Amino acid sequence: MIPLSTIDEAIKRLVKAYDPLEIYLYGDYAWGTPTEDSHLDLLIVIKSSDEEAYKRGYLAFEALLGLKIPKNIIVFTQEEFEKYSQDKLSDFYKIKTKGKIAYARA
Repeated sequence: MIPLSTIDEAIKRLVKAYDPLEIYLYGDYAWGTPTEDSHLDLLIVIKSSDEEAYKRGYLAFEALLGLKIPKNIIVFTQEEFEKYSQDKLSDFYKIKTKGKIAYARA
């Protein structure tokens, strides 16, 4: 399992890298029982971006270098996340309604 102190450090690094609106924790660490094989699953919501969605996560992997943790990072703009999380059958709806907010901009 990933220690809470490492998860906290990951969140701090991602906040510094992205200046996000929110960061959601989902998956085993949010609604399951994490095991030795569990990833750190995070969805980062940013204000806007001109970058292709699949490229936005590269910065996260750079920011988390050295932590040596399994991770799955998704980065959406606020508009994208609002749109995708409206579908009650989507994983994004589940993340928005049942995920844990690990960070929210004041």
